[in-house]
Amino acid sequence: MNHVEILQKRLKTMHSGIVNSVKDLSDTQLHFNPMGKGNSIAFLFWHYVRTEDLVMNMIIRKQKPVWNEKGWDVKLKMDPKSQGSGMTDEAARAVRIENLSDFLTYTGEVFSQSEQYVATLTDAELETEMDSPMGKRSLLDLISGINVDHGTGHIGEIEYIKGLQK
Repeated sequence: MNHVEILQKRLKTMHSGIVNSVKDLSDTQLHFNPMGKGNSIAFLFWHYVRTEDLVMNMIIRKQKPVWNEKGWDVKLKMDPKSQGSGMTDEAARAVRIENLSDFLTYTGEVFSQSEQYVATLTDAELETEMDSPMGKRSLLDLISGINVDHGTGHIGEIEYIKGLQK
């Protein structure tokens, strides 16, 4: 197995893990705020998917995010630019996913585009360095760190918050 194949497998596993962690939640479970001040599952999920969309499309591929290109911000009645980083606690707690089914459709579009893009890469291309808001990083570091590792961390948070609600 080469680096691209490993990255593809890790990305697909993380994608299915985060979707499976939220797809059957009620509105109450999705928007529950642990201890009245933590982030809700809705915020964590929205933040992760928006981040992947921005990293894969705007930063790496230099194109519009799916969020804006396909009008998901308008369809879901959510901010066209925000993705959670730097938000105040109050703003983060105000994030609501009113229609989980529609948000999952947006999520599927983002994840599908990401997986298709990674499938086109070579191991040599993964070593390419590029400028990003996190400094100069290799393509492998951006995709595996920002997407796979970041998403996996949020799956852990989501599962913890689900456990608090039992």
